[in-house]
Order: sequence, then structure tokens, then C-alpha cells
Amino acid sequence: MIVLENVSKEYKNGVHALRNVNLTIEDAEFVYVIGPTGSGKSTLIKLLDGEEIPSSGRVLVDDVDVGKLKHAKVPIYRRNIGVVFQDFRLLPSMTVFENIAFAMECVGESKVNIRKRVREVLELVSLSDKAKAFPSELSGGQQQRATIGRAIANRPKVLIADEPTGNLDPEKSIEIMELLERINEEEHTTILMVTHDSTIVNKLKKRTIALEEGYIVADIMKGGYLQHD
Repeated sequence: MIVLENVSKEYKNGVHALRNVNLTIEDAEFVYVIGPTGSGKSTLIKLLDGEEIPSSGRVLVDDVDVGKLKHAKVPIYRRNIGVVFQDFRLLPSMTVFENIAFAMECVGESKVNIRKRVREVLELVSLSDKAKAFPSELSGGQQQRATIGRAIANRPKVLIADEPTGNLDPEKSIEIMELLERINEEEHTTILMVTHDSTIVNKLKKRTIALEEGYIVADIMKGGYLQHD
């Protein structure tokens, strides 16, 4: 599903964000990416969603060479990539139903399919009773579930979760993790989760990739222990 072959990324300011990274993530795998600030985590995400191109090497997602995509093709490619951030980014003037539907409207899906899929997603993220609510009427955990719902509306093959529990308390963080696990299992979505949350990494063990100064310094297949800061 995701293959990085000898990938390096150097920015114009001379920063080497990634250095000769080789990585394979299988279809429907759930992987943590950890590492200190400046380790290359954000650059990895930008390479996967087509925001940046590698300085050298190849980034393949579902057999697509992302770095060679023409600019006009990037939005089409991104339909297969869902991204969730810690700050929710819901549209405040739209209801939960409308926020999720909007992702499908953007790709020209029919109204019938939109209504059907949004109902499925609302049930999956446990927000069926909040379909008509606005983001301001939701708790932080509910907002994040709505954000995740929007990200998976178009059934992306890959879901990138960038610190999805960063703004949540421990109890809500576990709820979000359980939701991501359910999406991984039921929708067979490949999930790449960037996190600093050592409690989650240690409690819900999964393959864990550690980055440091642009290098992969550990790749623990069944989940290891991340030291607390």
C-alpha cells in the first residue's frame, strides 16, 4: 500500500527532514509514527498526501508514484487519502451531517449516495444523534469523531491521523483510538497515526515506527514502549 524507497527530503533552507528512508506499510495495516519535534514526521505526511515531493527516492501509495504526479492530478489522488488533524477543522456554519456530506459533494457524488454514506459514517463514529448539531454544540471528542467521519466519507484507502488525540483528555483519547481501530477493521483502511501520546502507544500496541533527525531509528512490528517525556 505505502512504499518509500531511499527517500530523502531537503528543504531550500538546508534542513534535511528525511534521510534515505525505506519503509513498507501493508494494505489495512495500523501503524504509529513517533519521534521528537523535527524528526521528520510532518514531512512524511506531506510526502504521502502530495503536498511535498521527495528530493530523491520514490514515494508509492497504492502503486501511484506520488512525487511524479502532475499538479492538476494531486487533488484526484488525494481522494484516496484521508487526513485528520488535532484541531478538528470542521466548517462551523455546517451541521455534522453537512460537514461529512461536503467531502463527498466535492468529488461529485450523487445526492442519493451521499445520504446513504453519511448515515453509515454517522453510525460508525457514533454521532447519529448529532447529525443536525453544529460543531460549536459538540464536545471536543465529538468534534474529532465528526472530523474522522468526514475524512473517511469517500472511503479513502489510507487515513493519516496527525496527533488526533492531542487536544483530548485521556478518556476521550481512548475513545478516538477505539474508533480508529474500528475503521481499520471494518473499512479495511490503512491507518498511519502520528502521535506523541506514549500512554496510547504503550496501551494499544501496534507496529511503531520511530523517527529521529530524519532517520528511521526503530521499527517495532508489534508495538513497543515509548518513553514518557
